[in-house]
Amino acid sequence: MPTLWARLREDVDCGLRRGAWYQTVARGWTEVVLDVHGQRRSLPLRSLEIAATRPNHWTIVARARNSAVIPERWSRGYAVCPCCSYRQLPMGRPGRLRCDGCHDVFDVAWDQPYLRAVADSN
Repeated sequence: MPTLWARLREDVDCGLRRGAWYQTVARGWTEVVLDVHGQRRSLPLRSLEIAATRPNHWTIVARARNSAVIPERWSRGYAVCPCCSYRQLPMGRPGRLRCDGCHDVFDVAWDQPYLRAVADSN
């Protein structure tokens, strides 16, 4: 099986970071097994977005609901690094952003809404 990448397409608390990409280990008809920090996690296929290659741009998470680990000052949104899944606040609206976690620089995907339907309904 070729390596595929997956991230949440629903705003749910299931142990995955919103906006972060995870390597797939196996894919069935209804479930996908992901490598989450060295441990295998099985999730419903319908709750994941699948990509053939790991994306190389920052994801902007407009809003995460019901997440106890996100600081209150980030409640309006934050950026997720495509390489290491580090979360940080972008200052302004930069086209490129250097990650404070892995120090790599990537374009920011402002034009690709993530979890927009959930954020707009709240």
